[in-house]
Amino acid sequence: MLGKAVLVSILLNFAFAAPAEDAVIRVRPHVVVTPKSQVTLAQLIHTQGLSKTSEEQAADTAMTQAPAYGERQELAPASLMEVLRPIVQAERRLTGRPVKLIMAKGVVVDTLKRDIIEDSVAAELLQAWQPLCSECKLEIEGLSLPAVQGVRDWSLRIRPELPRGSFSVPIDIVRLDQSPVKAWISGRVVAKRKVPVARRALAPNERVQTNDYAWEFRDTSHSPDGVPQEGDLIGRKVRMGVRASDVLWAANLEKEKAIHRGEFVQVKSGQGLWEVSMTLVAQQDAVIGDIISLKNPKTNSVMVGQVTGQGQVELR
Repeated sequence: MLGKAVLVSILLNFAFAAPAEDAVIRVRPHVVVTPKSQVTLAQLIHTQGLSKTSEEQAADTAMTQAPAYGERQELAPASLMEVLRPIVQAERRLTGRPVKLIMAKGVVVDTLKRDIIEDSVAAELLQAWQPLCSECKLEIEGLSLPAVQGVRDWSLRIRPELPRGSFSVPIDIVRLDQSPVKAWISGRVVAKRKVPVARRALAPNERVQTNDYAWEFRDTSHSPDGVPQEGDLIGRKVRMGVRASDVLWAANLEKEKAIHRGEFVQVKSGQGLWEVSMTLVAQQDAVIGDIISLKNPKTNSVMVGQVTGQGQVELR
C-alpha cells in the first residue's frame, strides 16, 4: 500500500499537471459573412482553451446558408444549443476540464458590415462578464474604441475573468478589403453589489439594529473589505464611526470574541453517527474562524481546533 507521503506527492503532481484554465465558448451576438455562403459554427463562436478536436468539429459544422447581400438572418439560442451541447460534452470527456459556455440571446448573421460602436462593444463585454458575477450589476464606463476606417466585422478576445476597474481587451478587426487589423479597446467596468448602507450616523461601540441600514447597489470594484451577511450585522458593535449613507463593510464591525482564555468550551469531532463531543479548556481568546489550542483537563494533552460559534470548537 502506498504511504501517505507518496499519495500526497502523486496528488500534488497531478494538480500541477492539470490545465490552469477552463475552456470557454462564447457565442457571438453578431457576425458578418459573405452573402449566400455556408456559415459554420466556428464563425459564430469565439473560443479559448478548446482542444484541436473541438475546434475542427466547430469548423466542420454547417449552421445555415447566409442570406443575400444586404439582408440579415437571426439564429435562435435553441438551435445553437442543440449543436453546441454535444461538442461541450465531448470536450469534457476528452480533456476532463469544465467548459464555460456563454450564450447570446440570439445571433444576427449579417452580410453588410458591422461598425465598431460603443453600445455593441459594451453589450458583448457585459455578455461575457455578467455570468461571472451573478449577484452584480455591471456597467461599462469610459469606453475607448480604436479609430479604424472601413470596418467590415470585428471580434473581441475577452478573457473569462472579471476585471477590477480598468481593462484593456484585444479586438480583431476585418476591413472591407478583407485585410485584418489588431487593436485594443479600453475602459472601466463598474461592479455594483447589494451592500448594507447606513441610514443614520453610527457611533463607535454602538450596536447595529435592523432599522440602522438598508441594502442598496453600490460600486464595489475597489471595495476595501468584504460585505457582511445579514446575520453578521444585527447586534454587532460598530468598530469605528460610520456616517449616514456610508457602506457598512465587514471592517467597520468589531470582531467580538467567541471564546475566552480559560473557559470550558464544547468541542466536536466528526459528523453524523461518528460525531464525538467533549469539553476542553481554551488556551487563548479567539473570534469565529480562529484556530486555537485546547487542553484536556483530565490528561493535560493539548489539541487544536477551529472556532465555529459562540463557545463552540471543531477539532482539526
